[in-house]
Amino acid sequence: MEKFIYTLKKLDKRWIYLLIFLSCIIPFWFPDMFPQEFSTSKETQRVYDIINGLNEGDAIFIDWAFDPTLQAELLPMAEQTIKQALDKKIRVFIYYPLLTGISLGENLLENIKKEPGYENIENGVDYIHLGYLPIGVDMVLFSMYSDFKATFGKEGKIFEGIKTFGDIKYMVSYAGSAHPEIYISLQPRFGFKMGAGVTAVVGPDMVPYLQTGQLDGMLFGLKGAAEYENLRIKSGAEKKYNQKANAGMASLNLSHIIMFLFIGLGNLVYFYERKYKKSI
Repeated sequence: MEKFIYTLKKLDKRWIYLLIFLSCIIPFWFPDMFPQEFSTSKETQRVYDIINGLNEGDAIFIDWAFDPTLQAELLPMAEQTIKQALDKKIRVFIYYPLLTGISLGENLLENIKKEPGYENIENGVDYIHLGYLPIGVDMVLFSMYSDFKATFGKEGKIFEGIKTFGDIKYMVSYAGSAHPEIYISLQPRFGFKMGAGVTAVVGPDMVPYLQTGQLDGMLFGLKGAAEYENLRIKSGAEKKYNQKANAGMASLNLSHIIMFLFIGLGNLVYFYERKYKKSI
């Protein structure tokens, strides 16, 4: 035992850092090695069911209010809802209230188009990037209720039959802040339905809106994104292209296990030395 304690005390800290590093990245290299089993929250299920219940030709509005700093949690959410809509031939309108989020969204759609089954989707037909407008979201929404197409100055077949925001069947706001509250505050005037996808730290602030029914559903952090991936995989989506959030969950779990292990070993050394009152 004393030899083991001595070895632990002399262990080079760089080995610990290396193990933590590997535990973070290995699940992304080999996600199938770390299957994640957990239940699906009713909030996540609700968003999935609403989009799944829309008809071909309907339209959804994605409010992309995040940039690359939050992509670990929010990008997988946006990816799965967009893919689900495209699978059902639902038109996808993506609005960027942040300039820094535009390239992230454009790159996501280009990557989706490289996957089997999405090669033929077209910008302006199946989806469209509405871009950024240098006015408040409330003013954007008001103008969308007079003329949706003219608000953004865009062209495309995707606008056929979409004259105002009232023709949008559902909207989802993805944000790492209280940004969705802007839309919620305008619901009494326009009566649209909406869901949200937020980071784990923001989730508790949005819960009251779920309780009042102003939010029809919500995805909470990385786990919410992983739940949505699992729902789509169960519905036939190819696992190979739809497990980024699950890989992230595996990375978190494995790295925490490694950290807890070394914390435990550190406490073992401490209490062993304390019991025998000697330094090894």
